[in-house]
Amino acid sequence: MRTETLQAPPSFASSIPASWAYPETGATRDLRLDFMRGFVIPLLFASHFEFFSLLMFIGWERIGMVSTAEIFVILSGIVVGMVYGKKVKRDGLSATMPGLIQRSVDLYRISVVMILLVAAIRYVPWIDSTVITTFYDAPINQTYQLYPPLDTNLSTLISKALLLQIGPHQFQVIGMYVVMFILITPLVFFMLSKQRVGLLLGISWVVYAIHYGAPFQSLRPTGAQFEYAFPIMAWQLIYVHGIVVGYYKQEVVAFFRTAWGKWLIMASVLLSLGFIFLTWNHPLPHISQWITLNMIPAETFNYLNSEYFAKNKIGIGRLLNVVVLFISIYALLTVCWRPLNRALGWFFIPLGQASLYVFFIHVFLLLAIMNTPLPGYNDFGVNTAVHAGLLALVWVMVKKEFLFRWIPH
Repeated sequence: MRTETLQAPPSFASSIPASWAYPETGATRDLRLDFMRGFVIPLLFASHFEFFSLLMFIGWERIGMVSTAEIFVILSGIVVGMVYGKKVKRDGLSATMPGLIQRSVDLYRISVVMILLVAAIRYVPWIDSTVITTFYDAPINQTYQLYPPLDTNLSTLISKALLLQIGPHQFQVIGMYVVMFILITPLVFFMLSKQRVGLLLGISWVVYAIHYGAPFQSLRPTGAQFEYAFPIMAWQLIYVHGIVVGYYKQEVVAFFRTAWGKWLIMASVLLSLGFIFLTWNHPLPHISQWITLNMIPAETFNYLNSEYFAKNKIGIGRLLNVVVLFISIYALLTVCWRPLNRALGWFFIPLGQASLYVFFIHVFLLLAIMNTPLPGYNDFGVNTAVHAGLLALVWVMVKKEFLFRWIPH
């Protein structure tokens, strides 16, 4: 009897010069992940500086039914799994805990500082802080107040800040990350150190399933404001899986070198292209329609979007899109690293290595730009210049390490 072996699929990588590949040195820091985190920053600016410009060709979910939040969370989980996982394996969980606790304190502190700074800015009469103190839901034409009235007593304001019950919506994903890091990370590493990976992932999926089947916004265990947009029971799924991938990075990378792994990469690329086609049919009401393919009826798209790609619950379609897009981009960076790094690494990598800093700074840049007559809104050229100028400014601030001493990065 002859045993059949699975053959790897034909790959475009075979025609790419080997000298282009990412140099695997075994170092803990993976510049491909920094590059990907840096790529998130223009998407972030496209989402929060809502001016129609060249960034819209990649922003507002134009590269798939995913947003900056999913990419940021999964990358954060992987980096945590790599960095702290190495310490857990080498020194044990008890020796790693002080570092985890200190990082938790730093993240929580910066979130509270952000909330209180914005709260204080509201009292400056010549500054219009509406853009960071309210949330406008365009589809239903409703505005939500994210801060209590100005006459609220100080003790109430501080207590809400400490519980993360208020704050600018542009920073809410960081609030979610802070809470997940504090509450979930130690438990994940405890189970990994006990080699209970299957149980860990099973619990994560059960929690996700419970939230997925629950009525909208009914399960918000932390009571924090970010849970309206990023319910922790749903979003923990990609964070936990990210940590596990980072913890077992070498084993995961080895799998993708096998025939099965190469077939999975090919399938991921094809699915990613399919999702890109889908999202380019998004009937976005607030941007020019010439950017939309209009090959899928708006009613059909909106049904698929609400049923399978809901952002707040991380619909199963959105979850699949996140996974295949990550695999595809990571594979591309692996085989084409040198030309991509030469062309864009100088810009993306510094931003990626200081992504938390950029998330903090961009809130105040948004406030500043919205208090000037600069945004053109309907002027494509002005808007593109504004986006480019802001990204250049942030890059310079990162390179000069402006306020790095006080702002975690």
